[in-house]
Amino acid sequence: MDLQNTDVKEIAKYFSDKVNNFLFQPQPIAIEQKNSSDMKDLDHYWIKLISGNTYKTDARNEHSANLAKSLVTVPFIQKRIAKTDNSRMEEVAKIMSCEHKTLQQTFSSLVFYHLQITCSEQEQQVLSNKYGADFYRLPLI
Repeated sequence: MDLQNTDVKEIAKYFSDKVNNFLFQPQPIAIEQKNSSDMKDLDHYWIKLISGNTYKTDARNEHSANLAKSLVTVPFIQKRIAKTDNSRMEEVAKIMSCEHKTLQQTFSSLVFYHLQITCSEQEQQVLSNKYGADFYRLPLI
C-alpha cells in the first residue's frame, strides 16, 4: 500500500480489511511499511488518539488503550508525537477509531509492532525492558 499517494479513506479501508482477521499477524504489513514516514506518523497519531481521555474503550480494546497511555509517557515517544505533523495520517487514525473495537485492538497490534521495529536498538531495549519484547501482542476478546 502506497500511503503517500492513496486517499485516506482507501488507506483506512485497507487497514480495516487487513486487521479484520483473528489470525492477523502484523509482521508482513509492518515490515512492508518499515521505511514509510507516513506509517510512522500514523503510529504516533494512533497512540496519541487511543491514549486520550475521550477515547472510548470496552473489554475488546481496553488493553491497547492502557498500553498507549503508558507509551505516551516514554520520553522518545513523547517527542515523536509532539513533532508529528501529517493531517492525512491523523485523519486515517480518526477513521480507524470509528471501527469495531476488536478491529481497533488488532490495528493497535500493527501500530505497536511497527513502532517497535522502527525504533533504534536503544529505543527497542527501552520498550522491551518496560513492556516485554512482544508487547505488541494484544488479547482478542
